Amino acid sequence: MKVVFLDIDGVLQPFNSRERFKYINTNIKRRLSCKYHIDYNKYDIYDICAVYYDWNKDAVNRLKRILEYTESKIIISSNWKDKNNKYKMRDLLKIHNLDYYWFCDNVTLKDYSNIFLNRASEIKDSLNKYDISNYVVIDDWYPLKEYFKDNFICTHNYIQDDDVINSIKILNK
Repeated sequence: MKVVFLDIDGVLQPFNSRERFKYINTNIKRRLSCKYHIDYNKYDIYDICAVYYDWNKDAVNRLKRILEYTESKIIISSNWKDKNNKYKMRDLLKIHNLDYYWFCDNVTLKDYSNIFLNRASEIKDSLNKYDISNYVVIDDWYPLKEYFKDNFICTHNYIQDDDVINSIKILNK
């Protein structure tokens, strides 16, 4: 299996995006629940609005190109993952029809002393746990490159066309 270890902030959601704060309302939960037959009421309204309003549509489409072209799955390696709700990210990815590609969230390790080392350890744990033939780590935290050298794509605000090309090259090695 090919895998994209996916961060969210700075990859799909640009740092300057704040549209969600204009549209916080419970109507979005009801609309999405009806549309996708998922109970979005159990999720934080800020997360739902961030996904719906703030995830950059071009970045989402670029991620889809990577996933479709390489037949890869997503493992969430972001602070967005929720240890209390195993399927939250899959349900949030559904808003952009990315749920088909979701494999799982990285297991959250307990050491929070070094966030880069912790994220790297979580990814390495998944590499050992699952049958992964190839992978790419897409993240905006450049220090992770130290841990994943040739399998790392550092984004700048959100996924760009060059990131797509380079991710596909890595996954199809």
